[in-house]
Amino acid sequence: MVADTVGVHLSTVSLALRNDARLPLATRQRIQAVAQKLGYAPNPLVSLLMSRVRRRNAGYRGTLGYLHTVPRETPKLAGQVHRNFVTGARNRAMDLGYNLDEFYLTVDPASGKQLARMLDARSIAGLVIEHVPGPLCPGRRLPFDVTPFASASLGVPLAAPPLHYVANDQYMRAVVAARELLALGYRRPGLVVVDAFDSAMAHRCSAGFWAVQEYIAGVERVPICRIKGDDQATFHAWLKRHRPDVILATSRALLDWVTAAGRRVPEDLGWVHLDWLPEYKRIAGVYGNSEHTGAAAVELVVSQLHRGESGPPAHAMNYLVAGSWMNGKTIRKVGPPLDLEMSFFADLARV
Repeated sequence: MVADTVGVHLSTVSLALRNDARLPLATRQRIQAVAQKLGYAPNPLVSLLMSRVRRRNAGYRGTLGYLHTVPRETPKLAGQVHRNFVTGARNRAMDLGYNLDEFYLTVDPASGKQLARMLDARSIAGLVIEHVPGPLCPGRRLPFDVTPFASASLGVPLAAPPLHYVANDQYMRAVVAARELLALGYRRPGLVVVDAFDSAMAHRCSAGFWAVQEYIAGVERVPICRIKGDDQATFHAWLKRHRPDVILATSRALLDWVTAAGRRVPEDLGWVHLDWLPEYKRIAGVYGNSEHTGAAAVELVVSQLHRGESGPPAHAMNYLVAGSWMNGKTIRKVGPPLDLEMSFFADLARV
């Protein structure tokens, strides 16, 4: 019906509805407008099947790119969170019929442009961008044009270009931990954050903890302890003055600081890791599920490829991957339980 109305071949309509760049923009827009007027809606199952069939042509390698915005030897990339991002992305890419190749920016000023040419030469149309702050992306801005690529970012949010973004839900980690701690009787939770970590996460971690203190009746307010680097003096002064009964922290080293201060865990003080990893077996905490974050970024890129979309979207969307509570021996029952849901969502309960 669309082809007859416009007076073009069926294949031309097919290309236009996929927003294929091989057709002039004006032709695509004219055909898409007619299709919309006629009430056309794609069958998502057929679209998925045809997308898989088209990927078999010799010019398309079925490969996605995974870009690290720092050099290969950057120490942060050796961390398990970053490894989980890549592992989750690669596994999901394979599930969807793609390979995943890793790329790195370098200190060469032309690195971004060279990378863009390399991706084009290898027919890589989809790109997952893991942004780690550093001099290669000054001002959190990518040093090359992503217009040719279907892309999504994870890690630290980019300032430009505006891309779909996937992140671990740092805000809800404090809420998830508070739910468990209040049920054990803790009433004076204290948050200790390294400033650089909280800032990189757009202060979502401290914002979630603030909400717990602000809206849950029965929780005593303890000021957030913000430290820079290895600032143990600030931590010990905060611990002595405010006497929290449980500490929520984003660094494993802080547990050693607690024991160095002569506090027994969990007898004198509870301790929760808000960036928990599987090697912390005996420690209670919230696991960020970073492998699912990497997988979600791939799904965003592939969905854009199926729709024929590329470049920064008109309206970038943020997706947050929920963390999972992991019980451990660094907390214990200390008093009567308090139901977080009854306070935190009190207004909803009355609706």
